[in-house]
Amino acid sequence: MTLDRKITPPFHTIEKLSFPSYQIVEINKGLNLYALRAGTQAVIRLDLIFDAGLISQIQIAQANFTSSMLSEGTKSKNALELAESLDYFGSYFQTRAHADDAVATLYCLEKHLDKCLPIFLEALTASVFPEKELDIQKKNSLSKLLVNEKKNSYLCKKSYYQKIYGNTHPYAAFISKEDIQQINKNTLETFYQQYYLSGLKYVMLSGEFNTDKINLVSQAIKNSGLQKNENTSCELTIESNPGNYFIEKSDSVQSAVRMGKLSIGRNHTDFRKLQFLNLIFGGYFGSRLMKNIREDKGLTYGIYSVLEPNLNGSSWYIDTDINTKNRETGIAEIYKEIEKIKAEPIPQNELETAKNYYLGSFLKSLDGPFSLADRLKIIIDNKLSDSYYPEFVSILNETTSASLQDLANKYFDTENIVEVVVGKK
Repeated sequence: MTLDRKITPPFHTIEKLSFPSYQIVEINKGLNLYALRAGTQAVIRLDLIFDAGLISQIQIAQANFTSSMLSEGTKSKNALELAESLDYFGSYFQTRAHADDAVATLYCLEKHLDKCLPIFLEALTASVFPEKELDIQKKNSLSKLLVNEKKNSYLCKKSYYQKIYGNTHPYAAFISKEDIQQINKNTLETFYQQYYLSGLKYVMLSGEFNTDKINLVSQAIKNSGLQKNENTSCELTIESNPGNYFIEKSDSVQSAVRMGKLSIGRNHTDFRKLQFLNLIFGGYFGSRLMKNIREDKGLTYGIYSVLEPNLNGSSWYIDTDINTKNRETGIAEIYKEIEKIKAEPIPQNELETAKNYYLGSFLKSLDGPFSLADRLKIIIDNKLSDSYYPEFVSILNETTSASLQDLANKYFDTENIVEVVVGKK
């Protein structure tokens, strides 16, 4: 059959969505392994999630440096030997420290898991934080910091988080030169002992694998000595300081602008609809901010809005770079768009276009076992129900212009907004 490309493919409305089932295996008391089988290729991703994020560090830079040093050598292997021992099997691992946790991830073929898993666990349980590699990482971090501190966007982002959450909140913990200099082996070992060796939250296995691999991982974790942190309560104080803030960079042609306010997290009943409202306002290329400020007026190359949910505080913000001479016009237009979406119902054609785009993007984000694992992590971390994603389609299809207008008036209030501008006066 010859495909006639002159004929438009049929249009199908997405009515429902299914999220694959997953298995929960208890490794030790209170420590679970989540096994999500998906995909067609015999590739595995193994995630170990630790209570080792920014919220756990006592000293700024502890979390990031500890995470990055886990690949730099163990009691029996240096950094090169550690990397080559996994590379031989076409595997690798990476570690990342986030705001609320830290994740160590192993990628490998299913048939090589039994050989790669011991090496991966050795890196996590027998790290020695060699001084030479630590000095190199400190020098690299310092160089990167010096470059960042010359960027308007970095200074704007830093100031915004400090004003939104308060200077002492972990989400506003931006590394300084002094922080890097104060990092040493003892600092990292202390954090490592408490939040890695005794701070495992849960384990996630995703990809194409059989039951034997679940048992293999479960037993290996049980024998590794990694323990679950029983004391995970965390009370963080948010000290938001709404207002307009200007940081001068006299040599700047462009001005970085970020404005926003505290918002709601994933557990709130309004969150999914507010996500959709944010998409219409500034969340994709066809958004109102892009059409007005980029397409119609040519004031910026790009502008977007973000609803950023974290476990210990959430924020909604607008971010852009504007030529200094057009800065005030651009900022005024942003506020006009905020007031417009609050005052006028969203036209039906704009609403339908955004719904179709959002549903299509969401389905694309569920393509593949590792993308599904990322979504499962959100469910686990936020203690959401298994119906959280399947409900997404019906909630979106039932969303009306009137309900979105109500949300805009409820959550897009500019009275308590933080506005940060970095650029030339």
